[in-house]
Amino acid sequence: MRLILVRHGETPWNVTMQYQGHANVPLNERGLEQARRAAARLRPYGATALYSSDIVRAWQTAEQIGAILGLAPTPMPELREIDVGQWEGLTPEELYRRFPDHMAEYRRDPARTVRLGGESYAQLQARALVALEQIQERHAPGDVVVAVSHGGTIRALLCHVIGLDLGNFGRMWLDNGSLTELRLGRSGWRLMRLNDNAHVEDIIAEGGE
Repeated sequence: MRLILVRHGETPWNVTMQYQGHANVPLNERGLEQARRAAARLRPYGATALYSSDIVRAWQTAEQIGAILGLAPTPMPELREIDVGQWEGLTPEELYRRFPDHMAEYRRDPARTVRLGGESYAQLQARALVALEQIQERHAPGDVVVAVSHGGTIRALLCHVIGLDLGNFGRMWLDNGSLTELRLGRSGWRLMRLNDNAHVEDIIAEGGE
């Protein structure tokens, strides 16, 4: 089985480096174009199923992909981004100014520190792994499956697949509209490509999560 994970297209908050979490911030025009280009890139693969986070920026991306691939997206809430709680709408600079003690704790243990009123990265990973298990159970070995998700969620899955300590998730980066591929074989899931952005390379202009 091939699982192609797509990071959603760009939003205005990506540009301004505001944490989005579960906020329903829609795609901007560049984000819509990134979604269309991702769809065109995916067309030759013969995908048999399309899943998506139900947060609007991911769902809009999935709608663009589905229209070109002829697939109706299936909502999968487990693919949502981390719930950032009170971080929502804030920039990193604002976070450190407003919540210095909390951010010091986060720097000490980024994987297990619970965002104020939200989730920890460890909780996000556990949720994302439920999605991965569901996809594996529903599809045959030869299937090609596309799933639209978020930078944090995809990186949490990758840490599990490649055995990377979850605290190092920030050492990976995913551009808006990029493709990351996992393949399932006899020895389990393997990472085949990371942040393949060739189709959107000229229209990436973002800063944060």
